[in-house]
Amino acid sequence: MSFGTRGLELEQAPSLDLPVRFFLTAPLFVTAAGLLFAWDGEALLASRWTPAALAVVHLLTVGFLGQVMCGALLQMLPVVAGAPVPRVRLVGSWVHLLLSFGGATLAWGLWRGGEIILAIGGALSALGFLFLLGPVSVALIRARGTPHTVRAMRIAVGALAVTVLLGLLLTSALTGWVEVPNLVLWADIHAGTGLMGWVGILILGIAFQVVPMFYVTRPYPQALRKWLAPVIITATGVGALSWLTHSHLTGVLLFGVAIAGFVLFAAATMRLLSLPGRRRAEATRLHWWTAMSMICVAGTAWALSAPAQLVGVLLLVGVGVGLPTGMLLKILPFLSWFHLQHLQMASGRLDVRVPYMQGFISERFARFHLALHLSTLAILATAVMLPGLALVGGVLLCLSGLVLEVILLMSVLRYSRVALSLKTTMVPSSAEPG
Repeated sequence: MSFGTRGLELEQAPSLDLPVRFFLTAPLFVTAAGLLFAWDGEALLASRWTPAALAVVHLLTVGFLGQVMCGALLQMLPVVAGAPVPRVRLVGSWVHLLLSFGGATLAWGLWRGGEIILAIGGALSALGFLFLLGPVSVALIRARGTPHTVRAMRIAVGALAVTVLLGLLLTSALTGWVEVPNLVLWADIHAGTGLMGWVGILILGIAFQVVPMFYVTRPYPQALRKWLAPVIITATGVGALSWLTHSHLTGVLLFGVAIAGFVLFAAATMRLLSLPGRRRAEATRLHWWTAMSMICVAGTAWALSAPAQLVGVLLLVGVGVGLPTGMLLKILPFLSWFHLQHLQMASGRLDVRVPYMQGFISERFARFHLALHLSTLAILATAVMLPGLALVGGVLLCLSGLVLEVILLMSVLRYSRVALSLKTTMVPSSAEPG
């Protein structure tokens, strides 16, 4: 094996079907976002406040990112933090169901309008996340694993709670149930808390563990692991309060500090992932490189006051779709290999060959998907200036989601075939004479 699992409590991992249901649902939301881009792309890129833009943002955040992050959290907590989530199957089933219907309904309500649909979508999505928060918080209180990863997870879960509450407030305002002054400001804070606090810091925590493990790198610098997540969440929180109290310049500066923190993380990750010699880089490593580069480009674009739509494409597609995809293409084969090893030991079927990690997902298919992702990102970023390209970018994004779905399904089917062989009783080659 080319990676180390020291410090992981793999025996506490939930059964594979639990995270897989999240992972297989997530690409469908990317496909839906691509269809919406293709259908209404020019209006979508005209402003970040158009109904189509709001719908795509929530398809990618609640739908794709929500599914991947929740599935990863339920899987990572027992393994990395040594803290199984109470009633994990019940929790996982309800969270998956609520986020699936909630994400789709919320996006439809934002796109096509209708107070009832919007309210149902917002309520279901909020319930899905809130149903996760309680058991996960209990697990994090008991956690005894890698301190820096556990701390980042705790901060991320706290940021998720704030993001959900702000989302409920905004949904209530859009449906006319409550009146919220400075609605745009509250929406910006909701987006900042969700992207930087929940998704961003959870990615930090996961990266601190999986980058050294899967890519056999040195650990992240000690100071970065200890201080980066607390600094980012403090800057984000105080920056939001500054905006609410009309200290606009202070808020911008503090958000700049948080963004600089992510750029520092991206630079450190790219340095760790630097390839020695001329060894060919695998697709998942290139996904990490691309996503980290997009963090740096998006941070620079924000500092230069580039159009918000461009920053949104770089973050949501370049990082929000690209990085979880790279994680999925590495984590799913690892989980499949691990669970099959465990099943083989339990069944005693040493005659059945368990594939190595590389045997679950073809590198050729992974590279094809990476090329599709890079093309999608380039076309959509260009479409901010040339809206006529939105149709092409939307079609490519749709294809990217479909291809990712097929690749993940192929991995799951390979796992299922081997698992079935391991569960089948071995028939003797010849019978003893009576």
